[in-house]
Amino acid sequence: MSTNIIESKPINNNIFFVIPSWGNLLGYPTLGKYAHHNISKISQDPVIFLGGTECAISTDKGTLYYLFGLGYYYLKFELQSGRYITDNRQLTGLILSDFVYDHLATSKNITLENEKDVIVSENLFKLPIDLSYKTESKKTFIQGTLMRNLFIPYKDVFLEFMESIQNLQSLLIERNKHMLLSTHWDFYNQILISKEKELKTNYLQATAGLDNITTGVNILLNQHFNSSQLQEINNTIKHFKEVFSSIEYDPMYLFSIIENSAKFLRGGTPIPSLEKEISKKMPKESILISAESAMESFREWPDIFRRQSKEQLEKSFIPEETVKYQPKESIGLQKPAVGKFKKKDIDFELRTVKRPFVGFKPLPTIPIDNLLDILATLRKVVEEDFDIKSIGKTLEIARDNIKREVLHANFLWDMSKYSNDYQRIEPNIGLGFNEKEDLLREIDYWIKISQKHYAKF
Repeated sequence: MSTNIIESKPINNNIFFVIPSWGNLLGYPTLGKYAHHNISKISQDPVIFLGGTECAISTDKGTLYYLFGLGYYYLKFELQSGRYITDNRQLTGLILSDFVYDHLATSKNITLENEKDVIVSENLFKLPIDLSYKTESKKTFIQGTLMRNLFIPYKDVFLEFMESIQNLQSLLIERNKHMLLSTHWDFYNQILISKEKELKTNYLQATAGLDNITTGVNILLNQHFNSSQLQEINNTIKHFKEVFSSIEYDPMYLFSIIENSAKFLRGGTPIPSLEKEISKKMPKESILISAESAMESFREWPDIFRRQSKEQLEKSFIPEETVKYQPKESIGLQKPAVGKFKKKDIDFELRTVKRPFVGFKPLPTIPIDNLLDILATLRKVVEEDFDIKSIGKTLEIARDNIKREVLHANFLWDMSKYSNDYQRIEPNIGLGFNEKEDLLREIDYWIKISQKHYAKF
């Protein structure tokens, strides 16, 4: 643990802060684990953060940059079995070590080079929540840039994040405590939580892209902040929870999240204006106010945290072979009993895994104007043993009909994945027993969350 800490005063700075790929930022350190399963590929791993308080802490190892507020680490990945999974972790803070911050700050600002406080780069999207001081033409340009490059590609992730904030039981700092995504040297690529966090067992489960999720956040925060500073930070998080739980926004125009929250989050400490310096190429982009004094310095990426490409990481994945159980020889074991057991075991495996031949049946009409009816019809098609190709076509039609009705559903991507895979199968091949049971459970889950959607209206 770092010593010789030099405290710095927390600064109010209301910003919208998105890292499009956590793995890309850190040089793809790990695929991670999920429920004791190997992960073979990570498709998405954005970090969305609504920041309200920041602070720079100097230690003997270097500088740590804290950002506190409401955040979401979202994951979409593939297991060795081929199954796609989505997962997430709510956050109340980020810890960026100086070498990670400098890597972010030197990413080329690809579209808004003349806007010092707005960054659109490969590794970061950042802007003030309050844009009231911008001209209308600048605001329009910023809106269009973020809609095109961020809100449309990550629409489902933002909607899921906002839904999680508006859950009355989530992100309550008194109950859930702090959850910090960290690149601290001693807790690199980890999430730190409190031992006192409610429901921490589920949160501590391993997930994609992280080396660890562990307790110990209170020790670190108490080292770096006094009690009054921690109370100020907690008050910021409470205020953000109140604001973003209550605002209305347009799911088709997600920039409205920023526009509608700005009226409650005016002020903060603006980044110092350096208009006279704008023509000079600065070595780094200005991300956090607390890092302004380090604009002329740069920390190299340490060799201990080796960087690699996504392709290199995925090639390093070695699938585990399925090991079949073979009983050890025993003097007291009777041959007839062993033979009988093995035959029963093989019969069960064939019955549950083998895909049967099924005859062709015409598909039923898929409803177009009721989400629950659409899913009920899909379930019926699976239950009644249509061939896989027909189930894939039903999933495609159901997905398109759901899009027309509700615009967004968390499971549309999963429906597309199943549909694409199933429609590649030859006709007249049915689902195996296990496949069928797994898909029915998945559809039941879709029905359950859809019922919650309807209960809101």
